[in-house]
Amino acid sequence: MIREVIRPKTQSYTIEIPSEYLDREIEIIVFPVEPEKQYEARTSGIVRKTSGILAGKAIDPVSWQKRICGEWDSRRLNI
Repeated sequence: MIREVIRPKTQSYTIEIPSEYLDREIEIIVFPVEPEKQYEARTSGIVRKTSGILAGKAIDPVSWQKRICGEWDSRRLNI
């Protein structure tokens, strides 16, 4: 597979087809790339779904981390 992101300055663009693709059906797709908007849409969905999920819980981050580390240490010692 070949993927190339370009910023064309004219409506005409010439591409070179690799020799291993000759005499085969290939697909050439042209679409605009908008990475900022794609990333923003993906992250805003995650934030929207998870924001406030722990608001009703009284979680002390330090004690939680100690508990998780303790569980990991006990697993490691049992190996």
